[in-house]
Amino acid sequence: MIQEFFNVGTSSAHVQVAVVIAILVIALVVTFSQKSGPPLEISQLYIYPVKSLRGCRLEKAYIGRYGLLGDRTFCLQRIHRDEDGNLTRHETMLIGYYLQLALFRTAIDLKDQGENMANAQIRVSWHGAGSEFGASDASVDSDQSIQFPLVPSLEGRSEVQVDLHGSSCAAYDMGDEISQWFTDRLGFEIRLVHIGNGSRPVLGTLAPHSRGGLKKARLVRRIRATVPFLAQPEERLAFNDIAHYLVVTEESNRQVSSRLDGDSTMDVTKFRPNIVVQGSPGAFVEDYWGEITFDGGIEMPLTANCYRCQSITVDYDTGKTATDDRGAVWKKLNKDRRVDKGAKYSPVFGRYGYCFESTVGKELFVGQTAQVTYINKERTHFDWPALTTFGVTQTKK
Repeated sequence: MIQEFFNVGTSSAHVQVAVVIAILVIALVVTFSQKSGPPLEISQLYIYPVKSLRGCRLEKAYIGRYGLLGDRTFCLQRIHRDEDGNLTRHETMLIGYYLQLALFRTAIDLKDQGENMANAQIRVSWHGAGSEFGASDASVDSDQSIQFPLVPSLEGRSEVQVDLHGSSCAAYDMGDEISQWFTDRLGFEIRLVHIGNGSRPVLGTLAPHSRGGLKKARLVRRIRATVPFLAQPEERLAFNDIAHYLVVTEESNRQVSSRLDGDSTMDVTKFRPNIVVQGSPGAFVEDYWGEITFDGGIEMPLTANCYRCQSITVDYDTGKTATDDRGAVWKKLNKDRRVDKGAKYSPVFGRYGYCFESTVGKELFVGQTAQVTYINKERTHFDWPALTTFGVTQTKK
């Protein structure tokens, strides 16, 4: 149908393009005049080079095809073997089940390369010495940090199949030395893998330009998707859980802190956000945000709620559930924040978002302004298959 639409004479094609543009303008005017929200400002930015380890705080970050550049391109695989030592499966390690992963911290070293992250190095440091985790053998390498390229060479590396929430891809094993370093500290067999040039599919209807996502999209996006020079490819993922970005607000985090006893406060990094914004008119109003547009024309549809697992209860000093009131934060939120019918057993905090391929290379930075450019009438419903009870306990089912 689209080909027939454009397979006409030049003058007719010009008229039809003009009609499409007029429709888009009208749709945009209606959208911004009726559904816009408060002005915002980015207060914090984070990437997590190795999935489930603690992240890196940045002042500036760049949009890539699958999220911020450098975000979650590595992950740890726990190796399971049978009683004869034969490999049975790889398990993608998730902090919701392995709180001790919070004892690893990451940092980005740009090696005097300015903002060229292609030449950056990742430094991972272990802060679990003296804890109950890891090997106790005195012969284990005592170096408590390790460094490797953010963008490694893939030449000669073996491929493994990685599954994350039912969405799989091929990844590249980073070799024995690095993997042994993690193994020694966690106390069981680990392989570090890199996604290379691959990607994972988005399941459900979360991807804005998937078939299901477009059915739920507002008029202006559906129109764009039918115009060849405006259409965008369907979004895909690296080792981010289910979306390119997680957006949270300072206002909602302060409200969570108010639920904790005594002097306890909620560390927003336990929610593992990419983008923290301030300026929201109240706590949890972001439940209804459908899109944020950042200064510079960066549109970010927000297509799903983030329902929380047990990782928000971690004590960064012990790698275990906090013994004070911070360890009860999941239960406290669960009393009144089970607001997503698609994930009815867990509390919601934050919104999952995507950026389009046309924004690749643009920058986000602390202090950058943004506008809520669409507000949904109702909360979205989480529909990633077979994931509605993830993280209810620390025991993997």
